[in-house]
Amino acid sequence: MTWIILALVVVALLVVAAVVIEQQRSASLKRRFGPEYDRVREQHGDRKGAEAALRGRLKRRKSLELHDVPAAAAERYRAQFHTVQTAFVDDPGGSVAAARNLVDQLIADRGYNEATADADADGDGVPEPVELVAIDHPHLVANYRTARTGGAAASLDDLRATFIHYRELFEAILADGVDRDVDRDGEQDEAVRFGVTR
Repeated sequence: MTWIILALVVVALLVVAAVVIEQQRSASLKRRFGPEYDRVREQHGDRKGAEAALRGRLKRRKSLELHDVPAAAAERYRAQFHTVQTAFVDDPGGSVAAARNLVDQLIADRGYNEATADADADGDGVPEPVELVAIDHPHLVANYRTARTGGAAASLDDLRATFIHYRELFEAILADGVDRDVDRDGEQDEAVRFGVTR
């Protein structure tokens, strides 16, 4: 009789441990993905399917080797974005489209699209590389998705908000990928040249 009670206690403890571990995994994904977690859960209709999809993204993202943007290329990107931003006064719609194109180009140049075969795997109209960007910048990608759904008949305030969303994501992706070992003249940083770690 003691063995049966002991076996039942062990089974109960294992069940409780499995439930706790599953809850911790879910909480970890929620923290990591923020609004993207809710979007994927709504899309899949259930927690398990959504979490499996998000874990698949994490696996793809881990296999992805992003490219740093050389300092000179980063400066060109910044200059292009400044030009687009300056043009907003005369052509808000055109500037928003140009800002989106620069974000998409930067996403591609950083290498987020190298691990994706389908242009739109989840059918939401947003290219799949953005799903991988969402791992690194979930809140900014939520704004990017909102910005992409804005129509051509958007008000000036809507266009301004959309532009700001694109700019925030652009700056974050660029800041993540600037090659910090090389200064603007192409010389190695003093700390790197002399073996100092940061």
